Amino acid sequence: MDEKKPFHKRIQEAVNAYIKQEQPMQQEKSSLPVQEQPGGSTADTGEVPPPVHPSSTELDTSAMEKRIAELEEQLQKLTQERDELRDKYIRTVAELDNFRKRTEREKEQLVLSATERLFARLVELLDDLHAAVEAGKNSRDYDAMLSGLEMIAAKAHKLYEEHGVRPLEVKVGEPFDVSLHEALVHMPHPEIPEGAIVQQVQRGYLFHDRVLRHARVITSAGTTGSNSAPSSEPQQPMQQSAS
Repeated sequence: MDEKKPFHKRIQEAVNAYIKQEQPMQQEKSSLPVQEQPGGSTADTGEVPPPVHPSSTELDTSAMEKRIAELEEQLQKLTQERDELRDKYIRTVAELDNFRKRTEREKEQLVLSATERLFARLVELLDDLHAAVEAGKNSRDYDAMLSGLEMIAAKAHKLYEEHGVRPLEVKVGEPFDVSLHEALVHMPHPEIPEGAIVQQVQRGYLFHDRVLRHARVITSAGTTGSNSAPSSEPQQPMQQSAS
């Protein structure tokens, strides 16, 4: 039997072969002579012969054909359901891919829009600095120059705070925190205990609750510590999130 044929076709061929095999046997049974009674006459007892019922082969064939029809119907329904689910899956995958691409484009547009607004404000500081430079070329008034720079610095701090950037406050004597500070020099100090901050060398900044730049500081080695000169490559702290 060819295994590449559909299942219901193979069953139908098996049934047909079985029917062809049984038909000659039924014909042989029907062609047998009637048994004669003594005296040359056939038996006639006056009894009514029993009713003729379908053979077991015919019943089996009918039941099998009915079962095959039921299986074919179930197979057709399952095939239809499979095709519908496959179409839904393909449509869902396409919709998810389109959603992902659309979300990425929207995210890029939001970043560009926010960056554009920020730089639109930053160019104002450039204008102020340019004006201060031009004024310094034509004037030697130190007090006026200092006043103008202080105004520009205050404006810059206000602009950065509006966008979530604020300076990291460092106090002399507070403990060194590797998540916030970067130690440049470890030097003895007669009053400040070991491991505390002696001086801030460069201001650090926070962006909301995250460290934008660590504060560079000098730490105390205590009263008995030896002075250590700063190296060409400052000690880098372990990067930790302040969030």
